[in-house]
Amino acid sequence: MKKAVILFSIGLVLLVGLAVLASSVLAAKPSLVQASVVPSKNNIYVVIPENVVEVAPGVFSLGTAIDSDGSVVEGYAIVHYKNRNAKPPWAGGGGGSTCYGFLASGAKWKNVEPYIVDAANTEGLNESFVKSNIASDINTWEDAADGVVDSAVTKNILGDENLSGLVDGADTSSPDGKNEVYFGSISESGAIAVTIVWGYFSGPPSTRRLVEWDQVYDQVDFEWTENALLEPSKMDFWNIAIHELGHSFGMNDLYNSECSEETMYGYGTEGETKKRDLNSGDIVGIKKLYA
Repeated sequence: MKKAVILFSIGLVLLVGLAVLASSVLAAKPSLVQASVVPSKNNIYVVIPENVVEVAPGVFSLGTAIDSDGSVVEGYAIVHYKNRNAKPPWAGGGGGSTCYGFLASGAKWKNVEPYIVDAANTEGLNESFVKSNIASDINTWEDAADGVVDSAVTKNILGDENLSGLVDGADTSSPDGKNEVYFGSISESGAIAVTIVWGYFSGPPSTRRLVEWDQVYDQVDFEWTENALLEPSKMDFWNIAIHELGHSFGMNDLYNSECSEETMYGYGTEGETKKRDLNSGDIVGIKKLYA
């Protein structure tokens, strides 16, 4: 009897020890590495989780963090790659007006916030062009949110540029309450740009919402132009930026080849300009998200 009690006690201690060990492992933060983002501004760094999980093609989970209001939010980094092989039409998914997807059903902006643009770059892009193009691309998405392009109805979703704000780097560990756009360097191979979005992506769709977005355009591995029709060997800023801003609104990438004409098609390349104008799936999708 004593032996049984002793064995039971030892087993209980082992179980408790394993439970504590498991909880400490689950609670452990991912190891972080620091990477310099240059040369948009000096001494700007972005802290990138070393072991992020790719939860969907080009979408990396940054884990959870505490928002400014004390609540727990989730972060995702969406990478825009240079052309790779897309899924063939028979791999699933439809074409035309069914070509759209969301970061999470119902995850959208419910409060209007300003954004900050550091337009300094090494590519010779006029800073006024960069700023006005970002504003124009945002307006294009907002105009389509009622399902009709060039209508008299435009929703104010992402707000206006904060002209006095300062960019201090993309937030990959926790949100800082600022929506930032700038040129820099992206360590992921083949990444043209990356958009980081923080928000509430779980729970009932009606309770989900976005709280922050940041964007970085890679000026180290890629050359940029204001008009790829004139410089087809370079990335067209308008073409790439309007796609990236789709993520800021809550739209997801598409990788079915039948959806290759959509602005939210996940791949891009030099000389491409077709993303400048929203396609039918983009329009249906943004309307459904912000209905």
